[in-house]
Amino acid sequence: MLYLILSVLVSASLIFIFKLFQKYNVHTFQAIVINYVVCVLVGLLFPGGTEVLQSEIFTRTWAYYAMALGTIFMVTFYLMALTTHKVGVTATSVAAKISLVIPVLFSLLVLQTSLKEYTIINYIGMAAALVAIVMTSIRPRRDGELKTSRTVALLLPLIIFLNSGVADSLINYTNQYHLQPHEAGQFTMLTFGTSAAAGGIVLLYQLVILKSSFSRRSILAGIVLGVPNYFSIFFLILALSAFGNDGAFLYPVNNIGIILIGALGAVIFFHEKLSKLNLTGIGVAILALILISYQEIIAYLN
Repeated sequence: MLYLILSVLVSASLIFIFKLFQKYNVHTFQAIVINYVVCVLVGLLFPGGTEVLQSEIFTRTWAYYAMALGTIFMVTFYLMALTTHKVGVTATSVAAKISLVIPVLFSLLVLQTSLKEYTIINYIGMAAALVAIVMTSIRPRRDGELKTSRTVALLLPLIIFLNSGVADSLINYTNQYHLQPHEAGQFTMLTFGTSAAAGGIVLLYQLVILKSSFSRRSILAGIVLGVPNYFSIFFLILALSAFGNDGAFLYPVNNIGIILIGALGAVIFFHEKLSKLNLTGIGVAILALILISYQEIIAYLN
């Protein structure tokens, strides 16, 4: 449970950091690239972290899954920034959060690793979780937010939805069949190293070929983002192991927890006003959490 709580807290902190990026006019893509470099440096501080610098790391069965995941991470982060600009924050947020349905179904139907027999109440809870995610994500649309074609407005959120879901499913699969708990740090390290390399190539192209300017503010922003970003994946992997790789249980609880912490933090730290729909969504999220995990709650009370 500790790893799940830590995963929720550090993942929610990323939302707050992105809000600060917007407030202080940070160059998002540059900060994202620096963030992944910081993730690698953080990983080097952990026991076994330097092993990722050795060629033997590619003999591990999970190495290429980590590289694929790192590429997906970089692309998804960039698309989230692009979609926020082209389509709007609401579409981006909803697309990323409802992606939990993909790893949940993957865990139940493909991996078949659930620790319990799922009942109709659990499935109602999953459906309620999706409803809650949409309700808590909807914000009034600002004037001029939709300045792109209808096709792009639909396609970008769809790609984010698929990429986020595939990434979580890939973590679930790798953790089930290829990864040992003590290798979580190395796996995370190689994943973020690939993200840093992929982003670095694009950034170098922008600076050298497109003659873009580099903002020194991006360095500090990348550091602030990179530390919790590293631990968001590190704790997620450990949480999956702690719950027997039961992604069908973990992902809904993890995402709902992030929503609740994010909403609370937005009100306290950023003085955001939640609509009646948002508040109702938070209530639905709590109900969904209870329905998804009611067996564990009953067992704990007994």
